[in-house]
Amino acid sequence: MATDPLAGSELARVPLPDNVYGFGWAEIRYLLGRHGGESTAMTTRSLGFDAAPDDEVVVAAGVASLLARGLAAAEGDRAVSRGEAAVLETVLAGARRWTGISFRDGDEGDLMVMLEDGGIIAMLQPRSLGTWFVGLSDEVDQPAAVLARAIEAMHEVRGGAGRFGIETRTLAGAQGTRFLTRAGDGWSVSDTKDGDARPVAGGDLAAELSALLPQAPA
Repeated sequence: MATDPLAGSELARVPLPDNVYGFGWAEIRYLLGRHGGESTAMTTRSLGFDAAPDDEVVVAAGVASLLARGLAAAEGDRAVSRGEAAVLETVLAGARRWTGISFRDGDEGDLMVMLEDGGIIAMLQPRSLGTWFVGLSDEVDQPAAVLARAIEAMHEVRGGAGRFGIETRTLAGAQGTRFLTRAGDGWSVSDTKDGDARPVAGGDLAAELSALLPQAPA
């Protein structure tokens, strides 16, 4: 019986939560480059890929990685994404609402971007060495709840300190912002960075965020 040479080593596959997948920078760059249009352009800017190289070497590295991982299949002289890569590609190309979550605590920070295309919610979070965690959800009828859970999870990982800034956009432009800090067992919120904070009504973070997400994708 063959023995896995990576078992128990640091090179073994990193376990991720259910519905969370790991992608490399070049893979996402490749998937973004397969489409054009306003939605793809907005997604590219929201993820910070607008100034990133997209030459043939990057494209080749991205598609080769997807092929090697079984997330793309060769069809003639081209490749077609498969599995979670296909779902992610669809959202990258067809997103209709973009919500950025930034976190800051002194010199430490973090970022997450939520994309919605009406059929899937994708949560993308950059990690070390050019990798990204991607969470996929079909809870498109309750995006504020998905967003609230993401903020609560980031808050827990960061040890309960720091401040969140949330901004949502559609192709029509910026739709709104919120700034959140933890206040006891609940949250305080302001509409501007230096604005007066108020308690989140009833401690219901999802309800507060629902007012930030107008024009839900159809």
